[in-house]
Amino acid sequence: MKNTVLLILVGLCLLLGAFGGAVAEGARTLTGEFVWTDRDRSGDLEAIFTATGEGTWDVAFHFTFRDTPHVYSGTAEGSLSGGDLKGTVLNEDKKRTFTFSGSFKDGAFHGTHAEVEGERTHATGTLTLKE
Repeated sequence: MKNTVLLILVGLCLLLGAFGGAVAEGARTLTGEFVWTDRDRSGDLEAIFTATGEGTWDVAFHFTFRDTPHVYSGTAEGSLSGGDLKGTVLNEDKKRTFTFSGSFKDGAFHGTHAEVEGERTHATGTLTLKE
């Protein structure tokens, strides 16, 4: 009985370790800058991409705007190494929706962001990211 319990515990530890490793390997942090053209503001940007499938990601953008830290979260699809990447994020209270799109070239992402209001999309600026 003791051996069975021990084997189950060892198996669970190995399984949890493998799962934890897979999650850690699926997350990538990129840093860069955003420019908000409507407000003539810019700042540092950190984006954490967590793989959810082949070419799909959960994403969280961390930045400070007007001395207030923010985290806008959502999803993205595309490549984090070369090619196109696009996504949609919501602000903290989920009342504002933003899209972003662009592409990676030579290890850096260059893109634009826009706010979606009903049927209308309003360009709000640019963003750059790299590892």
